[in-house]
Amino acid sequence: MLLSTTLLALNLFITPLPVTTGARPHPAFALGPGGPPSIRIAGKGSGDISAVEWDRVKEVALVGCVAGAHIVDLHICIKDCKGKDAGYRTKYATLTESMKVMVANLPPGTPFTITVRVMDNSGRAWEVQPAKFVWKG
Repeated sequence: MLLSTTLLALNLFITPLPVTTGARPHPAFALGPGGPPSIRIAGKGSGDISAVEWDRVKEVALVGCVAGAHIVDLHICIKDCKGKDAGYRTKYATLTESMKVMVANLPPGTPFTITVRVMDNSGRAWEVQPAKFVWKG
């Protein structure tokens, strides 16, 4: 009786592994982050951006679970030589040519920040944390 109870208990805790074709399962975060919107540039939420990555970027992407979230204000900001904020602003997710050139002309190691205002289809505003990047050239 003890043996059969032990085997039954073990059977409840052992889950069979699925048969696969050799492909590795995707980790949970690869399925797409949830929660409120957040900024992505070249697939990154922050960090270093190279010239190759920057050349491919056409717009600021949003990830998260908010249906219909879209950018209504986009601001790319750097600190000028006097330490004051300088940058460009638009009302869309698409980067302007001026924004692209400004970042591309930064000296390597210069930080820049992207801030956005986001609305959903119902008109609700969502707070989105600024994304901080460092230009690597």
